[in-house]
Amino acid sequence: MKNIIFYTLIVLFLLSCKKEKPEFEIRRSYHTFVIDGHLEECSFQMFTGVFETKCYRVTNESNNTFRLAIGDLKFDAYETGYRYTVRVLCEQKILNREPYQDETYSPQYIVLEVLKKEKL
Repeated sequence: MKNIIFYTLIVLFLLSCKKEKPEFEIRRSYHTFVIDGHLEECSFQMFTGVFETKCYRVTNESNNTFRLAIGDLKFDAYETGYRYTVRVLCEQKILNREPYQDETYSPQYIVLEVLKKEKL
């Protein structure tokens, strides 16, 4: 009888515990991008200075053209000289708290499938 009361109290205690939100969530969305056939030189301002890198020239489904650094788009099958139409997964970290000083998270893009590949 004591065991039943003990386990009942433990279960009631665990059910009454307040569940806190996790520190961050990952928001996922899917997009179709057209990736140009050559990489561009680009620079990004970071906390400690300006960094030079290579970027993809990308057009999204809304016809907006922008540049994505190689580190922000995971595309292992890319070859210079081809224009790609690809389906992409975008993962964005969303904080459920106030960010620390200079804490930012850029979205990460992963190519899921190549829809079209055309020679330029």
